[in-house]
Amino acid sequence: MAKVIDTLSDAISFINTLYESDSTAPSSGDEDYTVWTALINVAIGIWENEEGVLWDELFVKLDDASDGDKTASAGDYSYDCPSDFVFPSSSYVWIGDNTNKTPYKVIKQTELQLYENNSGNWCYFIRGSSPTLEFNPNCTVLAGTIRYNYYKYATKMTAGTDVFEMTDPMFVVYYVLSELKKDEGDTTAGAIASQKLEAMRVKNTMVGEFQDNSLQNETEPGF
Repeated sequence: MAKVIDTLSDAISFINTLYESDSTAPSSGDEDYTVWTALINVAIGIWENEEGVLWDELFVKLDDASDGDKTASAGDYSYDCPSDFVFPSSSYVWIGDNTNKTPYKVIKQTELQLYENNSGNWCYFIRGSSPTLEFNPNCTVLAGTIRYNYYKYATKMTAGTDVFEMTDPMFVVYYVLSELKKDEGDTTAGAIASQKLEAMRVKNTMVGEFQDNSLQNETEPGF
């Protein structure tokens, strides 16, 4: 089923309809537009940081990132990660093209001392404000395309054409509406926002169709 809204402009228009009951939505630069956009980004932050949830929509490939180093150079062992990088979701980083690719096992930073004299193909990620991908300085890094998957920060809204990543952006509409009506004592929008967030959480953790969700009994029968 298609989303009711997709972009920031859609959300602004919907909020205007529900809150102002007016057909003319505020434009970029208007006070309401600025305030509503800020509240929309607060709602995105709430969704992004929902406790105990890793959102499927925030698992991405390096290929799709807008920045970050995507090509390895021979003898270069350090590469910038995308600015929206949170943590790797791949067990291996691959370098190369077509069928000529080399895998490098991703290890934890806490395991580095175990590999000091190791010349194998491994790498690790330094996380923080300027995350980097580091390769074993004792191995051979060849030139080629870098490929790995990672978990990203949610994209905040700035332009009217920016697209929401969450499956149900109506959550942000009702969150903003609840904040705008807070002083009136109207809690209806807040309740709807909570329901939509919970529905996204449930959908995110559901087992896919035809996917087994039961524990396998591997115990051999007795005598």
